[in-house]
Amino acid sequence: MSGGLLVYMIKEDEYYEWLKRFRRKKFNCRIESDHFYFPNGYYFRHGFLKRSKKLPFSKVQELRTNTHPVSALVNNNELIFLLGIESKDVLAHDQLSIKAKQRNDNWSLLCEEFLDTEFSEALQKTNIAKLEKAGISKEEQQAIKKRLKVRFLIRTMVTWEWVYYGQYDVLCELWPLTQKKYWWTMDVALRKNELQQVL
Repeated sequence: MSGGLLVYMIKEDEYYEWLKRFRRKKFNCRIESDHFYFPNGYYFRHGFLKRSKKLPFSKVQELRTNTHPVSALVNNNELIFLLGIESKDVLAHDQLSIKAKQRNDNWSLLCEEFLDTEFSEALQKTNIAKLEKAGISKEEQQAIKKRLKVRFLIRTMVTWEWVYYGQYDVLCELWPLTQKKYWWTMDVALRKNELQQVL
């Protein structure tokens, strides 16, 4: 049995690496003169980009440079992930006049315990308090973590991820992804996002 588990873990690791490369190759976007362009369409097709490959700069309220990938806020209710674009790309782009901001990353705070890292009790309490301040009660936090726990612990077991999990990772793990799940992640992500820093 342990041999079978080892083979599964190796294959699972290869699968995650292949999937990461596939997403980047197929779904990367680029910055054009007045829009972000997704040559093969947007990876999560449940919102603004359901039937479009273009995200006009005029539709973006702000860019969030502390999410991974960088994300664009649209209609004040949806974060669109700009796969393949780094924060330095949007900050250095001359024609891009959208404000770049850093806000509390609710999903990162919720998913920290799934990382291959130990966090102090004091930091855990601080994160719980930040989420409560954002309107996510302790009970809701526990329910969210329970819903994601098995998927993320398996993912961490094979990838050893220790740096960051965020909303993009949650969306990837919620397959099959339905509209209901998609908009649920948006509700949690955008709950009272206090400004951390203006760049």
